[in-house]
Amino acid sequence: MDKVQAVVVTHNRKETLIECMDAVLAQNVPIERLILVDNDSTDGTKSFLREKGYFDRPEIIYIRLSQNVGGAGGFYEGMKIARKAQPDWVWLMDDDVIPTETCLEELLYASKIIKGKISFLSSSIRGLNNEAMNVPKIFKDQFTKYTDWYQYLDHGVVQVVKATFASILVNIQAINQCGLPWARFYIWGDDSEYTQRLVRDYGPAYLVGKSKAIHERASSEELSIVKEQNVNRIPLYFYYYRNNFIVFREYEDVFYQFLCFGKWGWDLLNVILKGKYKAKKIGVMLKALFSFIFKTYNRTSFKNRELT
Repeated sequence: MDKVQAVVVTHNRKETLIECMDAVLAQNVPIERLILVDNDSTDGTKSFLREKGYFDRPEIIYIRLSQNVGGAGGFYEGMKIARKAQPDWVWLMDDDVIPTETCLEELLYASKIIKGKISFLSSSIRGLNNEAMNVPKIFKDQFTKYTDWYQYLDHGVVQVVKATFASILVNIQAINQCGLPWARFYIWGDDSEYTQRLVRDYGPAYLVGKSKAIHERASSEELSIVKEQNVNRIPLYFYYYRNNFIVFREYEDVFYQFLCFGKWGWDLLNVILKGKYKAKKIGVMLKALFSFIFKTYNRTSFKNRELT
């Protein structure tokens, strides 16, 4: 039987976290360990878990970080621990992802029918109202030439090129070869970069339609600084734009890089014309652009990320 270790990253969502952990531990196929990375939660997550008896379970490894290092830093720390044990697979998800009881079983079944290398397998994610969420991306090449992305369609499996950390099963050999997520991304874009790196530098990835999970995120809409009404979230869009610039330069051709900058410009125009907090939003967007242009994000560290 394949050995699987799960990594869950949490921050101030103790009630949803319990749902996630219970679902992971109740899988038809048991996991070896659940590595829980607490990103310096301030809502009493640690005491809550202790009261509920989770610290008495030997398969749970609880890691509390001294500061919030974002999703990127959290998955970096959790995967670093999992890699030391060298399981066959590492199963990644946020604390608001609730896998069905056959979610992992279907991922592992797909791994047996696919021929050749597999970098990762992604679950089919739905929101609370059954809306599509965390949709993986398929090859752009299909629009210009024949690609056999539907080779395993009879099994509900299709080839993809990138996905999010919402129930993905990563091959330990791909981790060994490609390294860990780049912690400096902090939030947004870290999973996109990492999964594209796995596909580019190790091998193909696949979406498994029968492997299902619910993402209990409040909204399925794409992130939008133009529509953002929570003033406390506006600074986070620095990472959204900066990280997109970095990832598009690394993995996309000139045309798509142009589209990335075009979207930034369009968003900037709409921020100027619409909504509240214009000065704050403009400042964040310019800061992101300058960070990318002047490489204040530490370009050398990014180039060496596969060595982590």
